[in-house]
Amino acid sequence: MKSARATVRALQVAVAAAAVIATASCSSPAPQTATERRQEQVALAQQRAGEALARDDLQRARDQLQIALDRGRAVEDQAAVATGLLNVAAVLHRAGDLPGARKRLLDLLEHQPPLAAEYRGRAEARLALIELQSRRIEEAALHARRAEALCATECAWRLALGNVQAGIALRTGDLAGAETRAQATRAAAASANSIREEANALRLLGEIAGERGRGAEARAALLAALDLDRKAEIPERIALDLLALSRLELALGERKAARDYARRAADVAEAARLTALLSAARGLLRDVQ
Repeated sequence: MKSARATVRALQVAVAAAAVIATASCSSPAPQTATERRQEQVALAQQRAGEALARDDLQRARDQLQIALDRGRAVEDQAAVATGLLNVAAVLHRAGDLPGARKRLLDLLEHQPPLAAEYRGRAEARLALIELQSRRIEEAALHARRAEALCATECAWRLALGNVQAGIALRTGDLAGAETRAQATRAAAASANSIREEANALRLLGEIAGERGRGAEARAALLAALDLDRKAEIPERIALDLLALSRLELALGERKAARDYARRAADVAEAARLTALLSAARGLLRDVQ
């Protein structure tokens, strides 16, 4: 009798064990597909890039974004390729490597098969800004027109494009057109709660007022831009505001104020590893010694 009970007990244990194995088998995840593995790798690279950007480590951010881009290229994932090129270009642009950023954006625009209009529009808008900053005004105007043509009634780059168009008008001496465009963009940016583009518009309005000899108005606009950029914690924009204030004060004959702003711009640029802006700040410091 004892032997029979033992046999029954053994069978019960075996059945229970089999049930546990079956349950574990049913609840365990299926093996990842190649697509899922790639997406996981891309997400990890993007996360690491974001962490690097938070530390102002632009080189590591670019390297991680390049990994994500390469993963997309390896399987011809067009959306991943477009996003990767835009992201790498943005980091290079922030680092002051305008030729490098320009190349990535042209790669996007020349891609075969053509990438979606949304990506091409973003690329054209950033190219317009890069050419404007490079003082290549005709090229900037060309890319701005193309970006506008790719934007229907609304698009993600509309506000940034408005500021670029105001900058183009300013550089060509059309102060009235520049002011009208910058004021409209500022109002639209404030309505959309876009601190970045509102600050950009204010910086332009400050430069326009400075060109017209309205020093107090120019200073107020630039200080307002600086306040917004400090709230948003955007180092490169803070440095640009400080540089603009330094140039304004130098034009107004306030050499000490100009020197103080240039020194602050140099400190920000050095801390954030912004090579091009650091060079500009040091150049201003030499001018105001």
